[in-house]
Amino acid sequence: MDLMKKLAHLAAQQDLPIQSHISESKNEIEMVCNELHPGYENYTDIYDKAGILTNKTVMAHGVYLSDKELEVFKARGSALSHCPNSNLSLRSGILDVRNVLNNGVKVGLGTDVSGGYHPSMLDAIRHAIQASKVLKIFHTNPDIYKAIDYKDAFKLATLSGAQALGLEKEIGNFEVGKCFDAILIDSDVVNSPYDVFSRDTLADRIQKFIFLGDDRNIVDIFVNGILVTSS
Repeated sequence: MDLMKKLAHLAAQQDLPIQSHISESKNEIEMVCNELHPGYENYTDIYDKAGILTNKTVMAHGVYLSDKELEVFKARGSALSHCPNSNLSLRSGILDVRNVLNNGVKVGLGTDVSGGYHPSMLDAIRHAIQASKVLKIFHTNPDIYKAIDYKDAFKLATLSGAQALGLEKEIGNFEVGKCFDAILIDSDVVNSPYDVFSRDTLADRIQKFIFLGDDRNIVDIFVNGILVTSS
C-alpha cells in the first residue's frame, strides 16, 4: 500500500498517467483482497484508498467489477481497457462492456499481448464483438440484453480509446483540429480477403473490413497527417 501511495503521489506531482490492471480473474481477486490487502471493501477500494484512481488512470480488464465499483471509476474519471482476446485465451472471464457503458465509465480496447495472442486492434474489435455475443447467449434476459455490434466496437477502438487515455481533444476521430491519424482502406485491392458487390453500401464495406479485412486492404497509413507507409 505504501508503494502505491508513493506512486499516486509521484503521478500527481508530475501529472502522469497510471496504468495497471484490476479484477482480471477470480483467483487474482481472492489473492489481492484476502491475502495482500485484507480489510478493504473491494479491489477498487484498495486502489482508491491509495490514490491510484484518477482521471488519468487506465485499468486493464475489470472483468468482475461490481456496479458499486464502477460508480467509483466514474466518479474518479478512471478508465478501463477491455482485452477480450487475453480474457478468453486465459479463460479468466468476459467483461460486460455494455454494462460498463451503461454505468458511464470510460472504456477502450486493449490487446494485452502477454495474455492474448495478437497485437492487432482489428483482432481486439472482433473478439470484443464475439465476447459480447457470448454474454448475450447466457444472459438471464437474452432478448433484452443488447450485445455490442461492429459500430460499438469500432468506436471502442477509436474515439472511446482516446477518451480513456484523455486524448479525445487530439485524436479519436476526424474532427477539424485533431491529428489526422488514419488508414486508407481499399476493398477492391487484388487478393482482398472479402468480396464487394454493387449493392453494398459504405456501411457494408466497413463491416466487411472489420470482420474479414487484413493488411492487404490497408494501402496508406497516416500519423498526425504524415504518410508513414504506403503500398
